[in-house]
Amino acid sequence: MIIYHDINEVNISSPVVTIGFFDGVHLGHCAIIDAVKRQANAHNRQSLLITFWPHPRKVLHNDDQKLKLLSTLEEKQQLLFAKGIDAVLVIEFTTEFAKTPAIAFIEDYLVKNLRPSAIVLGYNHAFGYKGQGNYNLLKQHENHFGYHATQVAPVSIDGVNISSTKIREALDLGNLEHANAMLGRHYSITGTIEGGQQVGRAIGFPTANISPSETFKQVPANGVYAVWVHYEGTSYPAMLNIGIRPTLGDGLERTIEAHIIGFSKNIYNEEITVRFVEKIRDEQKFDSLESLKEQLKADKENAVKLLNAHSNAS
Repeated sequence: MIIYHDINEVNISSPVVTIGFFDGVHLGHCAIIDAVKRQANAHNRQSLLITFWPHPRKVLHNDDQKLKLLSTLEEKQQLLFAKGIDAVLVIEFTTEFAKTPAIAFIEDYLVKNLRPSAIVLGYNHAFGYKGQGNYNLLKQHENHFGYHATQVAPVSIDGVNISSTKIREALDLGNLEHANAMLGRHYSITGTIEGGQQVGRAIGFPTANISPSETFKQVPANGVYAVWVHYEGTSYPAMLNIGIRPTLGDGLERTIEAHIIGFSKNIYNEEITVRFVEKIRDEQKFDSLESLKEQLKADKENAVKLLNAHSNAS
């Protein structure tokens, strides 16, 4: 897969193009990508996905603290590579770019630079100044500009259309099953291991304290989860706690701590990826360290059972 950061550098003849932010590259996005690939293969063309960075909301509304994302730019590119897209164009989203009228985006950005043979759009994607461009506008001008416009219908689960927003909401509620179903894979977070207070080690459950690589990355709701930890090409079963550690901590700092089962290596300052398989329980406060220890034993047994029922490659 070729990654471009300048539209003037794209060297593809009449590609089949799609446009969108594609946060999380969920099953709805995959339906769009599959449609692009089918058209490209049918007409012996290459597929080109146009995305943006940073997220438009972060630029236009400055709500960088509020909006959390399902994927970093690097993660998104890795997911797109796995889907078999031929090329990705990352356009820097700025306040100036946001002023581009929709018709100018079609004519000046797409047609003049790329001469697309086809443009595939999701059912609710909007583009151009104030989101005034959509599939209908593309369709209206397809004969004049010489491309074929296609719209992809939404993908739904249990009657709910899949969207990045719906997945974020599910993660906020701790509904990991629903979030993973919409993603079509286990949700993941990559981060660096930091030193902790070593209290877990003292009660027989040493933990790796994880600092996410990006502060804007979505973190699931507080609770205990069965997860796979990926480190240096190997997957390890683990149970992970997200929360304020009400029994051990001061209740002020939210932490992400993984007890990696059967793992004793010192990996401080190393990077790991956590894949969330299933939520075990909500976070709770215990009356004593002994009560906490007994619960952690039960959590560990549950985590092993749950992980044995899932592939660590998902």
